[in-house]
Amino acid sequence: MSSLLQRIRDKLPGGGSYVSNQGADPETLSDTQQQFIRWNAQRLGISPEESKQRYFSSWRAVKGGHRRADYRAFNEMSHDLYQVFFNDDKSEIYSAYAFHGPMHFLRMLSYSDPAWAEDDAVIRHLSSYTTVDILDYGCGLAQHSRALADFLQDKGIRVKLILVDIPTIRKEFLLWMGVENKVKTVFIDSSELSPVPDLPAADICIATEFFEHVYDPLPYFRNINKALRENALLLTNIADHKKEFMHVSPDLAALRAEIKVLDYDELVPDQLFRK
Repeated sequence: MSSLLQRIRDKLPGGGSYVSNQGADPETLSDTQQQFIRWNAQRLGISPEESKQRYFSSWRAVKGGHRRADYRAFNEMSHDLYQVFFNDDKSEIYSAYAFHGPMHFLRMLSYSDPAWAEDDAVIRHLSSYTTVDILDYGCGLAQHSRALADFLQDKGIRVKLILVDIPTIRKEFLLWMGVENKVKTVFIDSSELSPVPDLPAADICIATEFFEHVYDPLPYFRNINKALRENALLLTNIADHKKEFMHVSPDLAALRAEIKVLDYDELVPDQLFRK
């Protein structure tokens, strides 16, 4: 029996004692985690120290915290358990994302903040710009696009960050961070009524871990393509994906063919393209 299942069994009456707070705190809080603690304190009207302790208590509730295998197993179990109410069928998937939003939030919050470098192909391409509009489609917690915005602003480039996703609790946090970090940030809702919203023009679109999550990725890509200016970049991952809950389009062959037809330059196979 897996350690997670054992812990769940132990929590049941008569199944043995359940001792919480077994995992270690994250050794080093990322900048995103630190900002989350401050934002959550303001949201709840509590002290930053209490907010931090709440976060640590949540982290310790599962062996390895929100980052490791037990929490992933808990996510998968929750998807299976609550599919009686919210499945990833086309008519239910928006409700499923909303319902599981806080659980996914904690998982995303455990990701490391990325670091961009001067010799990165994206930075080399954008460094000559005076203004850059960054589109992050299916943004999650937008770690890569936020880090890119910070990097470019430090070089004196004016940046606008355009985030597109299903509006769960993450939306409020992302907009708060935009103000906190002095990055002009807008959030465009992708909803059941408007799944493919109109987009402003952009110089780069980041759409990683996205296309496999939507039914029929082509309308989404065509919408992105329409928004991208000439010579703009598309940073993505269009290799085929593992079939699992919410990976509703694991086969992305049609998307790869569409990108090829539109004659994008493939700078990194299946990942980085120039229009």
